[in-house]
Amino acid sequence: MAAMAETSGPFSRCKLLAESAAAAGIDTATCIAEDVNYSEINGIKNYFLDVPAPLGMPEIIASKVFPVAQKLGITSRKTVKSFDEVLWFTGNSVYNYLVKSVASVRRAIRSFKPDIVYSEFSMPAMIAAKLENKKLFATVSYPTQPEYANTPKLAKGVNRYLREKGLLQVNSVLELFDLSDECFCPSICELEPIEKENVTFCGALKKISTSERLRNKIVVYIGNGTVSAAMTEKEISNAFSGSGYEVYIASKYLKVNNKGNIHIASRWDFNELLDEAVLFINHGGQNSIVDGLLHGVPQMIAPGKVFERRYNAVSVAKNKAGIIIPHRQFKADFIRSKAEKVIASELLRRKASEFGKKLSSQGGVEVILKHILKYDI
Repeated sequence: MAAMAETSGPFSRCKLLAESAAAAGIDTATCIAEDVNYSEINGIKNYFLDVPAPLGMPEIIASKVFPVAQKLGITSRKTVKSFDEVLWFTGNSVYNYLVKSVASVRRAIRSFKPDIVYSEFSMPAMIAAKLENKKLFATVSYPTQPEYANTPKLAKGVNRYLREKGLLQVNSVLELFDLSDECFCPSICELEPIEKENVTFCGALKKISTSERLRNKIVVYIGNGTVSAAMTEKEISNAFSGSGYEVYIASKYLKVNNKGNIHIASRWDFNELLDEAVLFINHGGQNSIVDGLLHGVPQMIAPGKVFERRYNAVSVAKNKAGIIIPHRQFKADFIRSKAEKVIASELLRRKASEFGKKLSSQGGVEVILKHILKYDI
């Protein structure tokens, strides 16, 4: 899925899958929009894909207005109630974008001639695969199912395009996932209880190595949504400044700074820091949730108003591997009080470790590769 907004999960999974497939001897190419999340993948040809503009607005306007709105946190103040809304807001389900993007993917398919098209939450890839009669694989998650939440009124643009191409129309854009021959969930059934025959759980896609170290760090990654980057810096600093913990805040929206035990940078090596962390405070993105669990770190999650992050937060809390911080209570005193309880909880640490071990034991990207290779391509 492409977007003008920072959303690193889809691209990081595409990169890992493409590199792993190529390493396994599978002839591999990508068709990824070169948006803010994109970086070149060594040895892999990337075909052109259009970048969607939020709400389908003209690109020249969107490219100037949207970064400012995102930096100010305006883009995430609205409550998002379904993945339909995410696709519509980012421009991925807008008719004019589908006309351009599906044509781009079809050109890539005709040039590269793949046996399988893999969609990482890409609507154009799903439609193009069917129009070109290619086998379709896709990444799925529990909260992106139409059965979980949907907004039918936002399917107008998609249905107009499907009707023009002679394909069946949908009640929700999310029903396009049902076009897939096989689906893969990068999680476990305890966290995302999808019950569909063509869905395979593969746990954490990436392999990590962990080690027992002195744990004296708090890692923070909130982004710039309902809880702004500026608020994160202020409240986290007030909560933990002068404490016995080294606190690491990752945010590209804040200035690099080291003040006492509070450290701020655009990015940190989370694999390194989480091995030394007693607590991971994050926004509930799937990658963040999985990273925390893989390292056995209990979490405090501030999902704000984004529905899939709220689902992830509730799932972690329900399984006793962390707790939720309501965005209205993202205040220093509340954070410090809850953090002390989370850090002291043997149950939360044990559950986080248990889920991390299960996530790492499901096979990861190798599961997807086995399903690809069974078609003798």
